[in-house]
Amino acid sequence: MPDGHTYTYLFCDLLTDVLLAELPMSDVRYSTELNGIGTLSGTIPYSDETLPLGPDAASVPSRTSLYVDRDGVIVWGGIVWTRELVQGGKQIQAAEFLSYYEKRHVKQTLSTDTSVILNPAYVPTGQRLYTDQKYIVWSLLQYAHSQPGGNIGVSTAQLTAPAHGVARSVTYFGYERPQIYKSISELAAADNGFDFGIDVGWNPIAGNLPPTRYRRAMTWFPRRGRAAADSGLVFSKGGPGSSILDYTWPENGVDMATEVTGLGDGTGEAKVTAVAQDTDLLASGWPLLETVTSYDGVIDQTQLDGLTAAELTARGTAQVQPTFEVSADTDPQFGSYSVGDEALFVIDPEPRTPAGREGVLRIMSIEVTARSGPERVRLTCGAV
Repeated sequence: MPDGHTYTYLFCDLLTDVLLAELPMSDVRYSTELNGIGTLSGTIPYSDETLPLGPDAASVPSRTSLYVDRDGVIVWGGIVWTRELVQGGKQIQAAEFLSYYEKRHVKQTLSTDTSVILNPAYVPTGQRLYTDQKYIVWSLLQYAHSQPGGNIGVSTAQLTAPAHGVARSVTYFGYERPQIYKSISELAAADNGFDFGIDVGWNPIAGNLPPTRYRRAMTWFPRRGRAAADSGLVFSKGGPGSSILDYTWPENGVDMATEVTGLGDGTGEAKVTAVAQDTDLLASGWPLLETVTSYDGVIDQTQLDGLTAAELTARGTAQVQPTFEVSADTDPQFGSYSVGDEALFVIDPEPRTPAGREGVLRIMSIEVTARSGPERVRLTCGAV
């Protein structure tokens, strides 16, 4: 158990959220991802102390949820997907609740266009989608939850008014069985898109009832997190307030593009196509660097234009993904920042960076290693 911190691992029924067992774990590592799916790995010890708690029944893959409570705050929640024998117990692999929607698919056509559907009532009773991108996410999740066994208790209350104010024209053909997580991810990645995720935590205690937990589907528009000027986050290496233990700060132009072609659905000359080009970079002397990206199920030209433009923006600079190993208990402390936040990273002059280096970066991933002694946090960052 990390010095100065108390970790509790709560294993619950996925559908009902009923607590099955509170089990110790070792070698735990967990992460959260911006617009992605964080993971957890760790080992449940099988011993004379833990076997009476029923660890086998409490950690069945695909039907068990797991919450990580750190000092009374739930910092991670997800689903146990795999389990295997290791020396002294069983190792589990889990993924955040968004991973459930990788297992869910659209099985009847849903669309903002009433001409391609049979039941014009709105989802979940019909097939019609609201046009605002936030409400499309609501509709996809409501569709998933309305089916028997398909509601894992993720609240969609945060996806109601106010709208984002960004209309989309989308169609998800049932015969193509589009994946719900991928559909939301592509919608979010379009030009003028949004960030999304599932928040977890404790509900306020009511009377003498046992504490309960929440799972909330969220969107953030235009983006999640705070700008560097608002967050005030500064991670530094060198000096008395140093919080960075180690770092890598590579630059990679392999994935850079100055022209992106987006391919939607269709065959031959009827295939929906979009091209986005960074004319400013080309005019300033950068070479033509082309890439092609396919978007299955996209038939609307406006939607494809937006996805292609967003891809160009993401690839418009040399891909920089610095990583920083930081101390959890040195300012800024773990818990004071989240994925999506911007922070200033400062490296004082040292042999491998003689001139020093600093820059404002966005936190894309947070990975925590719970271990004996001080905790270490790995931050993966991206350009602002």
